[in-house]
Order: sequence, then C-alpha cells, then structure tokens
Amino acid sequence: MLPLTADCPKPLLPVGPWTLVEHQVAALRALGVDRVVLSTGYRHEDFDDLVRRVRGTGVELVTIVEETPLGTGGGLREGLAALPDADLVVVLNGDLLSGHDLAAQVAALRARPRETLGTVHVRDVEDARAYGSVVTDDDGRVTAFVEKSAAPPSLTVNAGTYVVRPELAEVIGAHGEVSLEREVFPALVERGALRAHRESAYFLDVGSPAALVTANRDLLLAPWPGAAPSPRGPALVLPGASVHPDAVLSGGTVVHPGAVVAAGARLESAVVLADARIDARARVRRSVVGRGAHVGPDARVTDDALGTGETRTVVAD
Repeated sequence: MLPLTADCPKPLLPVGPWTLVEHQVAALRALGVDRVVLSTGYRHEDFDDLVRRVRGTGVELVTIVEETPLGTGGGLREGLAALPDADLVVVLNGDLLSGHDLAAQVAALRARPRETLGTVHVRDVEDARAYGSVVTDDDGRVTAFVEKSAAPPSLTVNAGTYVVRPELAEVIGAHGEVSLEREVFPALVERGALRAHRESAYFLDVGSPAALVTANRDLLLAPWPGAAPSPRGPALVLPGASVHPDAVLSGGTVVHPGAVVAAGARLESAVVLADARIDARARVRRSVVGRGAHVGPDARVTDDALGTGETRTVVAD
C-alpha cells in the first residue's frame, strides 16, 4: 500500500467519507455488536480520533497495542482476553471489505456443538495463489487449510472473516507470536473443529492503492451490503473541498476536505486526499493523490499513487 501507508495505518485509509475500519464497524453494529476490539501497532496513536468517532455511534471501540508483533493468532488471543463475556466473537482482517451475511455465519457456528471452535468465510476464485486455500468435505467441515502457495489444493479460499468461540484462546496458547492461518487453523483441522461458511458475496482485499480506488468507486456506484452509509453517484465532494465548476469528476471519484481541483481538470475513479491540489487541465485516472500532494497543470496521473506532499508535473505528449 506504499506510499499511502508511509504516514497512515492501512485501516485508517478512507473509503468514501469513512475509514476502512468504520465500514467494518457499521457491518458489526448492524449485527448487534456493541463492543469492538482493534489490535494496533504501527502508528497506534493515529487511532485516537477514530475511537472517539466510533464511540459516538454507540459502539464501544477499544484498542490493544502490540508493542511487538504477535501475529494474527497472538493478536486474536489479546482480543479475546478483552472480551471476557463474549459467547461468540467475529474476527475481521483490518484491510477487508465484505458484503457477505455475517448473521448467517454467526448462526452457523451457534448451531454447531461446542467442539466446533470456529467458522471461516470461504468463496471460490479462478486463481487461488494469492489466498489461503480451504478444502472441505460435503458437510462443510474443513479438512485442509493451506496458506498462500504456488500450487493451491483448492479454488476455495479463505475470505478473511471468522466467527470463533472464546475457547479458541486455549489452542492459540498463552504467549508469543502465533499465526492463525499457519498454526491455529491447521490445528483445528486436525481436531475436526473448523467449519466453512460458503458464500459468494462482495469481497475486496484492500491491499494496494488500486484496490483502494476500487473500494471508493464501488461505494459510490454499487455499495456492498453492510457498507457505512454514503451518498451515491459519479463523484463525492466532501465538505471543505473546492472543485471548480469546469472540472469534470466521474467514475466514483472522491475529493476530501481541503483539496482543491482547478478548472478543466478531469478526474475519473480518483481518490484525492485532504489538502491535495489538482491544477488546471490535469488528468487523474484510477489513482490516489495523497495528502497535500500536487498534480501540476496539464499533468497526467494514471493507475498510480502519490504519497503525502508528492508533486507530479509530467505532461503527456
């Protein structure tokens, strides 16, 4: 996600008027969740404003700071400790947007005996090499869980949302860095204690600037179920931004507060972050313009990302 994460944790990158985390909290709130634990490390102090905003919606958001990396399993262990009264816990990766039916996934685990410790949302893809692969039997029991590999055993992949019982902490162990995908889930597979929740729904791993552009475009043009409320249309200009009447914005473009878009500029599927400047007749397509960045007159930015304060003045022939 560089250069966008050079001065911003990935979960705080914006999708429309909200951060990635706020979209996840919106989906959890719709499920009836009123307490969310966010595991942080990199630039953890940057989450303070988010905590205040989310608490204002009635959801108690608390943060855990990993002074040293604990891995996905170790982070979950700390999160479970902060939810001592939970019956079931929904686990989300911080860079994931999903429109699948969370309530159905929760109900699926609740219907299983206590020996089943978790369900994982799975979906089929054409090429599974970029994902963890999941093999299941006819009853939905996971029989193999293989993290990313060049030769995945299945086109069914881990879609990154889990529902688990608090007893999973005993499998994770009390100390140290632990991988949920490489250590904990394979251990559950051996015990027959992991089930798949299969659903083909909107799913986006927001792991690159291009994916961030896609997320913003989708929110404005065809929002996924559970997305935080946002105006729909070809563009969204947030309060405090200035866009000249002669500029043309399309394709799910979002312009953030303090940004300035000059006359004759054309923005298509662009994300223009706070205090950026797009000069006259510039063209920005499928790109992110970072905070305080500058696209000069007649310059072209296509399928790219400008970091904070970066200037682009190259003019196409």
